[in-house]
Amino acid sequence: MALGQAGGTAAALALREGLGDAREVDVKRLQQMLKEQGARL
Repeated sequence: MALGQAGGTAAALALREGLGDAREVDVKRLQQMLKEQGARL
């Protein structure tokens, strides 16, 4: 479940930031968003 949450959050963040690929997302920012969502990292 956490893997799906991370993938979905990365995709949403990439879309919001106008990036072409979720792999281009800033990892630190992604981790912070996941923590805010209650994900266990």
